[in-house]
Amino acid sequence: MPYAVIRVAKIKTQAHALAATGHNYRQEQHPHSIANADKDAPHPNREYVNHEQKDYWSLLEARIQEAGVKRVRHDSVRGMEVILTGSPEGFIRGQDGRAVDYSKSKWAQDNLNFLKEKFGAKNVVSFTLHQDEKTPHIHAVLAPITDKNTLSADQLFNPKSLRQLQTDYAQAMAPHGMERGVEHSQAKHDPMQRLYGLEAQHAQRVAELTRPTAPAPAFQLSDPPLLGRDEWKAGEEARIN
Repeated sequence: MPYAVIRVAKIKTQAHALAATGHNYRQEQHPHSIANADKDAPHPNREYVNHEQKDYWSLLEARIQEAGVKRVRHDSVRGMEVILTGSPEGFIRGQDGRAVDYSKSKWAQDNLNFLKEKFGAKNVVSFTLHQDEKTPHIHAVLAPITDKNTLSADQLFNPKSLRQLQTDYAQAMAPHGMERGVEHSQAKHDPMQRLYGLEAQHAQRVAELTRPTAPAPAFQLSDPPLLGRDEWKAGEEARIN
């Protein structure tokens, strides 16, 4: 069964917020616009909340002010970016291998409803579906404001609450045939904090690493001695390595 996938990352600075804005809205004039998005993708990306595509920093600051948060330190986490998706096999695909259009799907609406119910509708300041990459996925931006109108990412997104978030999200996605990954798994995940704008460099590096090279010369073992074969074996293994 496919897995429901949810990842979070903190938005700490205005520069980070602007980079995420440029990336998620595919702003070609922005230096952080994604390089590997398919410009000829058959299905559109879609914004469900921030229809004017305002920058995330302005949205978060406006929401914090609207909520009447009294204490905002200069180093406070202003927002959380959340990626919601599933393993690739969890999406219906056409004969060309591309996922079908999910922009008006119940899956997308259920994701939006999940975040609103979990964190408060007003705290979801942006919700963007991407369909110009291999697997449909959503970038949402939240203001981490608690029920007591305090700004506290640590309270809402700590190790315990994140484990519960994984469980709750999987339950919400169960009607779509997705399940939770193994709890307390030792698997390591790449951090979601992308280096916006470096995708092209990564692709170039991968191409360099995968370029065919000349075959290595055949390895010649030395003749094994009559005595001390264990030492000989260890030495040859070290030479091979």
